[in-house]
Amino acid sequence: MQVEFGVNGICLPDIGLWLDPKETRGKAWLSHAHSDHAWGLHTEVWGTPATLRIYRMRWAEQDEAPQRLNPVNYGESFHVGGARCTVMPAAHILGAAQLVVEYRGERLVYTGDIKLREPLCGHPTEVVECDRLIIESTFGLPIYHFLDREEARRRIVRFAQDTLADGATPAFLGYPLGRGQEVAHVLCAAGIRTAVHGAIARFIPVYEEYGYSFAGWEPYDARDVKGKALVVVQGMRNVLEASMRDVRIAYVSGWAALANARAQTGAEELIPYSDHASFVELLEIVERSKARRVDLVHGYTEALARILRARGVEAYSVAALREAQE
Repeated sequence: MQVEFGVNGICLPDIGLWLDPKETRGKAWLSHAHSDHAWGLHTEVWGTPATLRIYRMRWAEQDEAPQRLNPVNYGESFHVGGARCTVMPAAHILGAAQLVVEYRGERLVYTGDIKLREPLCGHPTEVVECDRLIIESTFGLPIYHFLDREEARRRIVRFAQDTLADGATPAFLGYPLGRGQEVAHVLCAAGIRTAVHGAIARFIPVYEEYGYSFAGWEPYDARDVKGKALVVVQGMRNVLEASMRDVRIAYVSGWAALANARAQTGAEELIPYSDHASFVELLEIVERSKARRVDLVHGYTEALARILRARGVEAYSVAALREAQE
């Protein structure tokens, strides 16, 4: 099966399907709803119901909509261009999914963003055996090791409780989609009064539709923060520090595993929990897939490709492949 790696997405020309294109295309598969993957006013789109729900919310803001949305649940299949495409969970954020493409006796798996550890919100990954694997490698270096979800949950709750007990305000920096809702969910489940920034709160109803509780959460109001844990977007760090005397910041991210994360973020508490696979997880996914060829997209692609080749795997950095094509 031919695969074309462009700067604006991955194309499977034999079946006329694009994978997470960054420009408007005819037929597109969206692995999840982060804006760097779910973008473009495509003619026809496939994705999980949660992914398409959020994708549609974003396009509704522009008074536009894709012509045709095709929601597909985990374990279900659809057909395009003579290929059978099956949707499998990826444990990245709510609705994230891998695509298994079977065409003329070959099986290709496109993971999108993925991890093996169980997520705080979402479905566990199911590794699929294949001939060719296209996998993201955001944290493809041995220095990246992350907390499992239960230890991350304990660290989040403990920091909030200890900070509130000291009479200060705990503030968690989160992404508008994914990490922000996970942190808010953990805090609410622990019975901690939680104020959530609007950019994060707008997606809470989608998470609630899929069974995740946010009991008692409140909209963030800078004039009323006493006795509450705050879940805000990352760009608000300077605003919080300038406007509040007793704020303590926690950074929940895979990047918190870096030695310079405290200096980079100004966070008092570093909680290395990620919605991406760690280095060890990436090796395990590759091994369990039994893929004859592995293409690495995003992150430390060249370094991980070298490591995999040393382990006997035919692995390529997509960035290097693109340079060779140009």
